[in-house]
Amino acid sequence: MKFLVDVNLPKHFSFFNSPDFQFVNDINLSATDTFIWNYALENNLTIITKDTDFYSRFLLEEKAPKIIHIQLGNCSLKELHTHFENHWFACKEQIQSSNFVSLQETKIEVIR
Repeated sequence: MKFLVDVNLPKHFSFFNSPDFQFVNDINLSATDTFIWNYALENNLTIITKDTDFYSRFLLEEKAPKIIHIQLGNCSLKELHTHFENHWFACKEQIQSSNFVSLQETKIEVIR
């Protein structure tokens, strides 16, 4: 599985350091949500984002890429990293058999 990391997430997390991750910033610095959506669809990528617009669009669109939505509110970079570190493998496992995973402070929600 390959992932597209949105601009609202840091590029330097250790688990992003593999060929399985592409970064929107490296593809198009001025990418719109529509560009990101279509790019993910065309390249079979799962979007990782904090942007709530992707959740809304996921519910409305007939054809959608897989999405991992990070819903942790305002937190420090260290807290974000720790949360990712503790829950990344569960998110990755869940997205393989679903279309949308929401990583929240106290739980992981899945839409199949």
